[in-house]
Amino acid sequence: MTRQSLKATLSALTIAVATAASLSAVAPTPAHAQLFSIDQDEADDKSPPVEWDKKRLERLDRNVRKLERAISNYEGKTGKNAGPPALIEPDPEVVALQATVEILSRKVDDQAQQITRLTGQIEEAGFAARQANEKVAGLEARIGTLIQRLDLAEAHLKDIDAALAGPPPPPPTTGTAEGDFNQAYDLLTNGKMDDAERAFTEFTTKWASAPQTPEAWFRLGQIRTVKGDVSGSVAAYATSLKGWPKTSWAPEATVKLATALAQTDAPKSCVAIAEFNKRYASAASAAIKSQAKALATKGKCS
Repeated sequence: MTRQSLKATLSALTIAVATAASLSAVAPTPAHAQLFSIDQDEADDKSPPVEWDKKRLERLDRNVRKLERAISNYEGKTGKNAGPPALIEPDPEVVALQATVEILSRKVDDQAQQITRLTGQIEEAGFAARQANEKVAGLEARIGTLIQRLDLAEAHLKDIDAALAGPPPPPPTTGTAEGDFNQAYDLLTNGKMDDAERAFTEFTTKWASAPQTPEAWFRLGQIRTVKGDVSGSVAAYATSLKGWPKTSWAPEATVKLATALAQTDAPKSCVAIAEFNKRYASAASAAIKSQAKALATKGKCS
């Protein structure tokens, strides 16, 4: 639409509004009741007449004024992208709805900002929690290491205390050689090797001339064999066999002496086997004879 057509339309609308206003002032009628013809051609037309009332005239007047302002603004613009002026009558409900939308939009923006702040706070709290967990894990590892060191230190202190304290004393004497021997033998049969060893050692010192002393040395040899003390067992067995006693335990003592000597001095082991065959083989049990024979074969004793 050109400027001339816009101006012509505006002039026609202005004249129509003025004419309708004057007619309304001269002959007022109830609302939606006043009718008039715009020109003779329209009067001859069979189309229904146009109804005019005060509200429609006021709205038409407002639109005309807006159109005038739009044309003025349009005439002041330049450029190829300038479009024709537009006449828009804002709908009150739309305006109210737009206001509500703006309010809700601001609330949504506020809530989004608040959520962003809360998210940041949560991330900070999570980072702090992770750091705290790492510190706790480090402290737990450190505590575990310290506990291990403490256990080792306590064990070392116990060893030091035991070394400084020395071996416990032997059981108190009964006052007789037979009583002390029986007391030591009971400890041996009950599996108390350390206590029995101390008791038999004390016996060999206290009752060196007692009839039970050779057997006490034999029992010491048994205890030291169990403990893996080879040289100690050789000494104990050899001492118990001094004079080649005629006792029930002498054949076993001789074979055990030969067994211990086989680990340290093979020729002497064969000598012990020869003495067994000479002195104790006839009275020895079948098990002891079998051990002596196997030992002689292994040591290639002639």
